[in-house]
Amino acid sequence: MEETILSGRLAIGEKLPTERELAEQMKISRTVVNSGISEMARKGFLEVVPRKGVFIADYARTGNLETLASIMNYNGGRMDSRNYISILEGRIAIEVPSARKAAEYRTEQDLKELAAIITAMETVSDYVQAAELLFRFHHAICLISKNTIYPLVFNAFKVPTLVFWENHCRRHGMPAVCADLQELYGYIERQEAEQAGECIRRVVTQAMQEGVGGFNS
Repeated sequence: MEETILSGRLAIGEKLPTERELAEQMKISRTVVNSGISEMARKGFLEVVPRKGVFIADYARTGNLETLASIMNYNGGRMDSRNYISILEGRIAIEVPSARKAAEYRTEQDLKELAAIITAMETVSDYVQAAELLFRFHHAICLISKNTIYPLVFNAFKVPTLVFWENHCRRHGMPAVCADLQELYGYIERQEAEQAGECIRRVVTQAMQEGVGGFNS
């Protein structure tokens, strides 16, 4: 049912059939139906109104981190333009300040770890592996920022972000992607906080301008 809600096939405010009717339609017990409704209500997908029924909720208003995880994993990380743009805007909100803080707080050990990922990127030929390395690099920046929330939220974006990076590498080519990493690394190494943040903003903004085709292609 989550998939049906996320795809828009069930509209906000639409009333669901009764538990008995759902159990008959899905050929499962009412206990299982009740449990599923409770779980989806907890995630913000459903609203249970006493004596009136169960309705599709506006998960953007009622959702939480569990809702976010469901959105991120929906359809293998491939999504419509609205959610695509929303994710990239979320990445800007997290990664730009992370990069600034990383430039401020980075240690020599941090630089070695980032440099090792870049070295691996320069020799990899598989876009799937490259996407994993890019995720590690940007997640490491969140960790270096010393903000305890940024890495957790960034992890929630992992599935669609891997799809994004894989298509980004395919579209722009590995040399250009590695050049962007080297540029960002240089700003962090030299502790140029504003430039580090703007470097990430530029790359993500470019992806937004390219549109959803560059994400799901």
